[in-house]
Amino acid sequence: MEDLMYDEMGMMVVSENHCCEHFEPNDEVLVPMKECWCCKWSNFRVDSRNGQSDGYSICNYIGNAKEAVNR
Repeated sequence: MEDLMYDEMGMMVVSENHCCEHFEPNDEVLVPMKECWCCKWSNFRVDSRNGQSDGYSICNYIGNAKEAVNR
């Protein structure tokens, strides 16, 4: 199991090859592979606000937020 990282707002920090149980393909991709790069909840094109590398983004799905996940 990988260590999950969260930003200061409690949202999950994800890499391009990450995939979670809430995966929803982005309608804009030609081949919807099960990767965050192709998921509609994360936008790797947005400039990083806190100096992270280009291969990381914030997952915008509330179900992956630190406080919202009930397992």
